[in-house]
Amino acid sequence: MQLNRRTFTKLLHGAIIAAAGLVSSAGLTALHAQDTKRNPGGEITFLLASLDSGWSLNEKVDIYTGQVWGQIADKLLHVNEKGEPTPWIAENWDVNDDYSSFVLHLKKGVTFSDGTPLDAAAVAANIDIWAKGDPERGIGRLGLFPSSTYTGTDVVDDHTVRVNFSTPTLSFLPTLGYHKTLLRSPASLNLKPEELGNLSKQIGSGPFVVESWREGDNVVLRKRPDYDWGPAAIDHSGPASLDKITFKVVKEAALRGSALEAGQADVALNIPPHELAGLRGKGLTVVAPPSLGFVSGFRVNTKAPHFSELAVRQAIQHGINRQEILDTVFTEDWGPAKSFLEANVPEAGDFSSLLTYDPEKSKRLLEEAGWVVGDDGIRTKDGQKLRFNLYASPWVSTSKQVDELIVQQLREIGVGVTLNVVDIATFNARVRNNDTVPLVEISRSFLDAGVAGRVLTDLHGGDNWFNYDQTNEKLNAFANAVDNADNYEKRAEILNDVQQHVLEQALFIPTTQLIQRLFVQSPKLKGDVYSGAAYPLYYGAWLEP
Repeated sequence: MQLNRRTFTKLLHGAIIAAAGLVSSAGLTALHAQDTKRNPGGEITFLLASLDSGWSLNEKVDIYTGQVWGQIADKLLHVNEKGEPTPWIAENWDVNDDYSSFVLHLKKGVTFSDGTPLDAAAVAANIDIWAKGDPERGIGRLGLFPSSTYTGTDVVDDHTVRVNFSTPTLSFLPTLGYHKTLLRSPASLNLKPEELGNLSKQIGSGPFVVESWREGDNVVLRKRPDYDWGPAAIDHSGPASLDKITFKVVKEAALRGSALEAGQADVALNIPPHELAGLRGKGLTVVAPPSLGFVSGFRVNTKAPHFSELAVRQAIQHGINRQEILDTVFTEDWGPAKSFLEANVPEAGDFSSLLTYDPEKSKRLLEEAGWVVGDDGIRTKDGQKLRFNLYASPWVSTSKQVDELIVQQLREIGVGVTLNVVDIATFNARVRNNDTVPLVEISRSFLDAGVAGRVLTDLHGGDNWFNYDQTNEKLNAFANAVDNADNYEKRAEILNDVQQHVLEQALFIPTTQLIQRLFVQSPKLKGDVYSGAAYPLYYGAWLEP
């Protein structure tokens, strides 16, 4: 197939950076200023709540194990907080006219830490595992990889691959910067089933290697002295400046904060908002990198009792006081939701007018739909009360506080809500596939907005967030249109219509913008860079004396 070279200034509304490997001049200026003060050597200790899973091929990489993977495994591309792919192991690339075939030109001289070359054959093997998995070894395909239209990867020569799809696939390039599209050595790809969860056998090509690993407790990384192929977005060459990184499990957030104050650690993940002011007052730095993805909020199960009614959904949409949630639970690091896509997603629109707090409108909508306030203050219709169970997310530390406010706010419009606070196992048992639960909290990042088309229905294996299956023709049409778009401008127009429709229909109830990963750290730590999914890269980081 004859391909036409396209620089990334033509992709994603001109926001994606040229394949030559350029990054924004402002970003380079800041990084150069830091680089002049770079101090080699030193160790950091990073505290987090868990390291229990996420080591196997294509296994769920959670917010904890993802911190480790970002240091030991490279990616083909780096995607920043604006959704812009920039060179990494793929130093440039070609795209055909309908975005169904992509040629990746790989850096030369790259090796995995076991000494094997990171060449075209290794890249093709990794892409095949992402797309297909290996059912015989219990390996599923990678969730966000566009597998349904993937037809294969051709090895053109030792440093060139061609990746082919049967239809336009705009999401492919951003997916290569996803925190799960990790490049691993052929030996790791071919592990026996019983070895897949052994981190010490998972070999990457990153700037750090595993020195020791105690399952569920800690991972110690040391720098790789021969590393010299970091992403173009980080203005650094040669090996990492830091000598060692220790990831240590400390389950209690208060203890993580105390360890930081005492100088026993350098970084802690996800300290509760109410503790941030005190830590800032102690001179610690709070980093809240923007994360591409969906905002915090609830997907609506339309099969739950009463939630097939538009009036009920809209009443709840306008019955939530989002500013009160921000003022009560969060700090200035959080902002208001304006859509169900995060504000830094290039295709995100501002639909604030559909999310206004208007309890009088909520009451009017319910009354017009026949919901009458009873003696207990809860509305009834046809002998049934407008009451439901709400489950706080066990993965989000602030969920209980937010939900407690929502329970009070909805009571004011005559909706009865019972809050349940349960552990992960109980949440999965009670909420997953339970059509009596109308609101399910979502906190999910992505690197390409095409994902929004795949949550609308169950077309093409979609996530079917709103439980219409394929009975809602409008959502079916949107899902197909997003999936089949052959240029970014056309897809952005479709996604604008998707956002408006979903919010007008109150199928997603936003609460606040999403901060999925928040880092409190020593002010001596400099040069940390974050992916578009808010995962840190410490390749360019160093410690001030």
